[in-house]
Amino acid sequence: MGNDEVATRWAALLPLHALVHLLRNVDAVHGLYYLLMHGWVALGSTPVTIRIPSVIAMAVAAALLVIIGRRLTGSGWAGLFAGLIMVTTPSISFYAQTARSYAMVFACVLAATLALLYALAAEAAGECDRRRWVVYAGLVTLGGYLNEMSLLVLAAHAVTVWLTRYGRPVFERWLAAAAVGAALVLPLVLLSIKEHAALGWVSPPGLSDIRILVQDYFGVETVGAALLIICAVVALLPPAGTWRRAGAAAGAGTEPEPAWWRSGGVTLPSVALPLLVLPAAILMIESVLLRPLYVDRYVLYGEAGAALLAGAGIYRIGRWLHEASGRRVPVWTPGVVLCLGVLVLQLAPLQHVHTPQSRRYDYGGPSRYVGAHARPGDGIIFFGKFYRKAELGYPADFRNTIDFTQALSPLQVGNFQGRDKPVAETERLMPGYRRIWVFGARPSRYRPEAELRAESIQLLRDFTLIRIRRFHGIVVTLWQRR
Repeated sequence: MGNDEVATRWAALLPLHALVHLLRNVDAVHGLYYLLMHGWVALGSTPVTIRIPSVIAMAVAAALLVIIGRRLTGSGWAGLFAGLIMVTTPSISFYAQTARSYAMVFACVLAATLALLYALAAEAAGECDRRRWVVYAGLVTLGGYLNEMSLLVLAAHAVTVWLTRYGRPVFERWLAAAAVGAALVLPLVLLSIKEHAALGWVSPPGLSDIRILVQDYFGVETVGAALLIICAVVALLPPAGTWRRAGAAAGAGTEPEPAWWRSGGVTLPSVALPLLVLPAAILMIESVLLRPLYVDRYVLYGEAGAALLAGAGIYRIGRWLHEASGRRVPVWTPGVVLCLGVLVLQLAPLQHVHTPQSRRYDYGGPSRYVGAHARPGDGIIFFGKFYRKAELGYPADFRNTIDFTQALSPLQVGNFQGRDKPVAETERLMPGYRRIWVFGARPSRYRPEAELRAESIQLLRDFTLIRIRRFHGIVVTLWQRR
């Protein structure tokens, strides 16, 4: 399990009163997800078991994407190609098998988008069905409680509704539904603002973050990503009438319609392009100008916009070839070739995301190493409270060790790190242990943190290094008193 998955598993296994205590101090933004997982772990809490809800949610998201693509283009092929592009994107596969809320957020955002399309279809037919707007508001609220960053999709939906040109009353009804949905999430937003210190590790985004976001949306292989970007651009080329589900019947012999941004109505570009661009752009700009909050996984659902555009572009190319060949080439031929090609190009990255090396930290390997070699009474120092999560995720492997630097446990404090003793007290206790494990990083007298520097100096002076093992993101060393 990686860092976030350890947090999920430990929080889900807490009694409800302890979970409430945790959420009052940290991770309120994931409160609903932890509550859902609290019920799920009754079925089991192995790494495989806790990942199953994410697998289910991402599968639902893929199905919703196919439905949206078909509804917006009138073609099941375009929807199918969009879904295939989505599931062959390594970032989607990564979060589909990660025990975190991002797959559920993705599904909820797409469900809200589909509800918006149904509501707008009713408005276009002259019906004011308030129940559809209520469903939309409810899905916005649900997504907000799964992760408040999902509310950024409202900016994309605002552009979509504005581009329909259905008139001020329709926009006002959307605005009321969106405002109600967002307002219901306000208590969570206010609580998470109080816990802003938990995001102290986030830095302002740079060019590398833009590159990572493009890889998240289109894939990590340059050739495959370039092909999908070209297809997405093709989907944006005017005329856009071929992408409309209702209205003008696009096909051979029809007059070209105005560009999609002027034609009005619901079009695939007017739904997909804002979804692709706006949530990520808004969060990036906010993180540069104000407090850094941007993390690529918070706007993972923007990948749906990329997949919809690429799928529609592939289908459009297929129509061109179909017409140019005198209808001898089936419209699905380019889509099949490109989807298979992208899959082949992405096989290595897709394999990588199924390995522990795809996680920034692999807690399992080093924890098992300590469990296999620790003796009863060994001391242990987590070189940075961050690494104490290993003990939360794999408690059995630390049964022979004593965390003598810890003053209060995570359960007592209501966080994932606990509270450490003063460094002076830790230094006084260290000579009382014959062997001390150091988990996280190798001790060095040049450590920037004062407490870790002091502990390092004492270890180097009074102890001898007898074991060292490097894992992905973590170093484990064993020191014996001289």
